[in-house]
Amino acid sequence: MYLDLLLVGFGHVARRFVKLLDERASVLHDRHDVRCRIVGVTTARHGAAFDPNGLSTAVLLDRYASGSSIDGTDRDRAGRDYSWLLSEARHHTATACAEGRVVLIETTPLDVTNGGFPAIDHVREALLAGAHVITANKAPVAFGYRDLAARAAAAGRRFFFEGAVMDGIPIFNLVRETLPACEILRFRGVVNATTNFILTAMERGRTYHDALTEMQRAGIAEADASHDEDGWDAAAKTAALINVLMDGDATPLTVAREGIRAITPDRVHDARARGRRIRLVASAQREGGLLLGRVAPEELHPGDPLAQLDGLQNGLLLETDVLGTVGILQLDGGLTQTAYALLSDLITIAKQGTRDRNRGHSLAPSP
Repeated sequence: MYLDLLLVGFGHVARRFVKLLDERASVLHDRHDVRCRIVGVTTARHGAAFDPNGLSTAVLLDRYASGSSIDGTDRDRAGRDYSWLLSEARHHTATACAEGRVVLIETTPLDVTNGGFPAIDHVREALLAGAHVITANKAPVAFGYRDLAARAAAAGRRFFFEGAVMDGIPIFNLVRETLPACEILRFRGVVNATTNFILTAMERGRTYHDALTEMQRAGIAEADASHDEDGWDAAAKTAALINVLMDGDATPLTVAREGIRAITPDRVHDARARGRRIRLVASAQREGGLLLGRVAPEELHPGDPLAQLDGLQNGLLLETDVLGTVGILQLDGGLTQTAYALLSDLITIAKQGTRDRNRGHSLAPSP
């Protein structure tokens, strides 16, 4: 299956995804019968480019690294944005959109101040144009999941977001594909790698600032790491998990939230001296008919599976009505894992499209 990709956002994750596409091209083709080409890219500071015949990934990466406009011109970068890109895609890839072969890859940064916009608009407009959508941005799932899922279903398109929580670990696929007729009653997890790295580093004698700087240099934490430090990233992930796994209607604003800025090395060392470890824990449960989400530092008993998580490791414990507690751990995290989540969702879209065509079903919405 041939897929045309539109990239909204070209930061660390998107650029790693582009490289991963090249690295895994033979695997995609030989094992999954998938061939991809990037036909459009739009960025916040490096302009936008579109070519229905495909853009050179090497050239895109070189232009971005040099600080020039990614379309290779000196035109006003601000004049070529997402609206322009989608207009070009609608004009030049109308047939591909109708056949379900266009996929929008949305990797813009989380913004909790605007209710999930403009990322939600990106998803809505892409679905309206006939494209599938894959996002690593938590905002569309944390603020607008029900609406966007309904729009995708009505359009006969896919809306996937495996990279929004725990990088490439298949949390949403796990429940959707392998836990049918099983209800998630509550969950607990360590879902923010930056804060877990900082807390682990302080246990080992390093300073908060030194650990955070390392995360920023690695591209895991943003230059403004307040979303990590103040718990907003974990709150957005908590809302996403509530909405998808527990059929909730949460947002990051409805999740009780406390970050790690007030955690000092003395407090970390005191907890360790008592055989405990401090971790930023995200959780949700039903109380009196309400779904309550919470993010806060907790002192964990050494027997708690979440207390075993070091550095960039993440984990999630799902308490179910049938299987009891199911746990999934991420022992290696980073940009490659998040980029892989995009790739995994892309393969799922291709497989489902192939199955639909083999059954004689069109992916196009019913009249």
